[in-house]
Amino acid sequence: MVYCGAQGAVKRLPAVAAALLAAALTAAPCAGKAFRGPAGTISLESRTFGAVEYVPLYDLAEALGLQISWFYEARVLELRGDGVTLSMMPGSRTVLVDKRTALQMDAGVVFSRGVAYVPATLLTETLKPYYGKLRTTAQSSGGARLVVLDPGHGGRDQGAAGHGIIEKELTLDVARRVRAHLTAKGIKVRMTRETDVYVPLARRAEIANELGATVFVSIHANAVSENPRTISGSETFYLSRAQTASDAATERLENSPLKDEVHSSWGSLTIRLKRLLLGNHLKQTRSTSISLAQRVQARLGAVAVGDNRGIKPANLQVLRETLCPACLVEIGFLSNPTDASYLSKAWYRQKLADAIAQGILDHLNSL
Repeated sequence: MVYCGAQGAVKRLPAVAAALLAAALTAAPCAGKAFRGPAGTISLESRTFGAVEYVPLYDLAEALGLQISWFYEARVLELRGDGVTLSMMPGSRTVLVDKRTALQMDAGVVFSRGVAYVPATLLTETLKPYYGKLRTTAQSSGGARLVVLDPGHGGRDQGAAGHGIIEKELTLDVARRVRAHLTAKGIKVRMTRETDVYVPLARRAEIANELGATVFVSIHANAVSENPRTISGSETFYLSRAQTASDAATERLENSPLKDEVHSSWGSLTIRLKRLLLGNHLKQTRSTSISLAQRVQARLGAVAVGDNRGIKPANLQVLRETLCPACLVEIGFLSNPTDASYLSKAWYRQKLADAIAQGILDHLNSL
């Protein structure tokens, strides 16, 4: 897998260091594997859980030209195309075709680090009778562009809370809505978590790096302890050193899970190699990250209640270790009663999600 922005940095390293760094960067991604499908072979990542071979559900849906929806309350995953609708539930082996015919998979749907996986035989065996309905191809208008959405916090890390709203639940809901908007426009989207699970900050960046993301957008909600009734609105951060006390407070809040981090392949690099790679990355992507933040905040600030707090620099972990242009969006203050009142409403969260998605599209269209 090619890491955006990494190749130039590798070339500028001494020969031995470059070899070590290249090995570390290429060790984590999983190689694609060819599977039989309705229109020939399909290349998908393959993983084994127990004795069963699995593939990512979202990649499978894209390959088959199916739009995927996750109905949280009902715990139902639905894949819908022009010719067929597939419904399934986490942990269950049953696949409901067109909401009336029940088929059995070799094993149930599982989640790993927030990503949904299904048995590979769902494609190669279970759905064989329906190949005729699955010959549509995935939308291609998005080309090779991939957006990685990062719903802030999750699992044991609930994030901010206020007026009955928990940040980890809010960000996941908004991220799902952003994904639905983007996928409807033909953009490939992956999320760092699909459910209420804890994903370390370093791992969130690694997901984007391993997938070769075009852009990375982390979604959060803010909170303050002083003057909660007067501080409100939305803002978007890009990677740099914080300039104000308020921005520094956001840094501390969003970086707080660091004490619990367990780094994987990226964490195995020496500090010197990390700094060299990320230093080059920052130089190469800084202006693009600022442009991304400006476009997202322009759309978000136009519809969000409270103040349009603009774009701001911050030294945030989740941005610092992401190798593609990235920004972190704060959609409102849970400590502010007006912001929280609106954020509790589904129609308002959809309005914010549409704005974030349109800002991302504005950026992609400018490339």
